[in-house]
Amino acid sequence: MRSRLLSCLLIIAVATGMILVGFAPQAQAADKKEIIFGGSLGLSGKFAELGRLMKDAFELWMEDTNKAGGIYVKEYGRKMPVKYILYDDQSDPATGAKLYEKLITHDKVDFLTAPFSSGITFAGSTVAEKYKKIMISVCGSSNDIYNRGFDYIFCHVGFASNHMNSNIDLIDNLKPRPKGIAIVTDKRLYCLTVAEATRDKLKKLGFEIVLYEEFPTDIKDASSVINKIKALNPDIFLGFTSPPSCALFSKQTKMLNLRPKMIYFNEGPEMGWYVPEFGKDAEGITSRFAMYADPANPRLIEFLKSIKKKDPKWDRKVPDSIYHCGPYDSCEMLRQGIEGAGTLDNTKVVKYLRTNDLENMLNGLGQKAVFKDISEYKNINVNLVPVATQIQNGKIMVVWPKGFAQAEAWYPLGPWPK
Repeated sequence: MRSRLLSCLLIIAVATGMILVGFAPQAQAADKKEIIFGGSLGLSGKFAELGRLMKDAFELWMEDTNKAGGIYVKEYGRKMPVKYILYDDQSDPATGAKLYEKLITHDKVDFLTAPFSSGITFAGSTVAEKYKKIMISVCGSSNDIYNRGFDYIFCHVGFASNHMNSNIDLIDNLKPRPKGIAIVTDKRLYCLTVAEATRDKLKKLGFEIVLYEEFPTDIKDASSVINKIKALNPDIFLGFTSPPSCALFSKQTKMLNLRPKMIYFNEGPEMGWYVPEFGKDAEGITSRFAMYADPANPRLIEFLKSIKKKDPKWDRKVPDSIYHCGPYDSCEMLRQGIEGAGTLDNTKVVKYLRTNDLENMLNGLGQKAVFKDISEYKNINVNLVPVATQIQNGKIMVVWPKGFAQAEAWYPLGPWPK
């Protein structure tokens, strides 16, 4: 009798246990109220202005997504609203790494948004990989980020080393052929990556690099560098700058009458503030968009209307579409991954992102984002087009490649306007 009673109790206990186990996922599903996104941006420090631009775009995506009822997650059987947690990394990689650790271990975020700059992305993606959390980067493109075999960091804007490809091709097609190229670069990781790649590619094309020099990020006086370039008399001057150093070099090249046949600045002439600040002196200055955004894209047109409501002066601040479209796109691609995989499991979402074409605004001519491996580099968007730009008659015009060009490049430049 006692044995039979114990057997019955055991059966009941096992059955009860099975019922509890069987209902555990449903209980967890009922408890899960929202999908939490989190990241850091430089809202203070040297990247503060660009950090705030990205913040606007991330927030706009969260607002738009919640207005649409959230993201449908099959494993939960319903749409779920999104929540955004953002910290100020003070434009510092070490601070950024600590904040991503906090977001994952303390705030329990489901997905990460990416920071600004290659240095902070390098540090933050190391933490993301440790905890197997996806990060789709739009402003961290240095090659060194993507050759570490990491599965969870994705590069939406392609290699930094390829961002000058259209400008290099333009230079190679100029007539008369340029003689002598001077290159100076900010010591930021991104600028160094682009500048070194540009130097090496131009050398392979047979161009003479008469100067390659690095300058500190916080440079206050560029006169010694400019006088050195002037003495070498190159046909082309390429300056890999941040917005502050671009403004400094732009001012002092005119003051010191450095006027080669082509002048290029990175992160400056393609920004809305440049023409109003430099007026006639901006004419003919070249730059680039790291990714082409088709201005006829209906999604882009609607997006720009929305971002202008959020920040009426956005068009004076934005270097190119990356800083607003890119953050929005990165979250939108995560949404596609979550809905496609039907889960919040980052590992399964990674698989979806790597095996499906993804809608976005930054790929030109109707192309979708496609993440593939290129040699030792993982998760690179292979469908992108960097373009060369030049300021002509007060407007930023695409001048290369030919299939995207709005105008022919002005070359050679004449004297500085009086």
